[in-house]
Amino acid sequence: MTQHLVRVKRLNVSGWLYSLLASAISSGATAASAWLALAAARSAGLDVPSLNFKALGIIVLSGALPAFFAVLAKSPLPPVEDIEPTNETP
Repeated sequence: MTQHLVRVKRLNVSGWLYSLLASAISSGATAASAWLALAAARSAGLDVPSLNFKALGIIVLSGALPAFFAVLAKSPLPPVEDIEPTNETP
């Protein structure tokens, strides 16, 4: 009986999706802080645009999408990983 080592590769989809989501959330949160700054300016009596959730959504997306696409530009597909070889008998 001969044993053969089988080398297996797989896509690291979960790690790739995690990095996409993390970049979008991080940049979106940073952009949302700009919305909060507008709220603070408005409460201080400065003339700034009116605030609503539609504006918040636009601000968050305008911050999140460039980071999301930057990650896609750097890693357009999930990376391929080697899995530990297993013993298999034919």
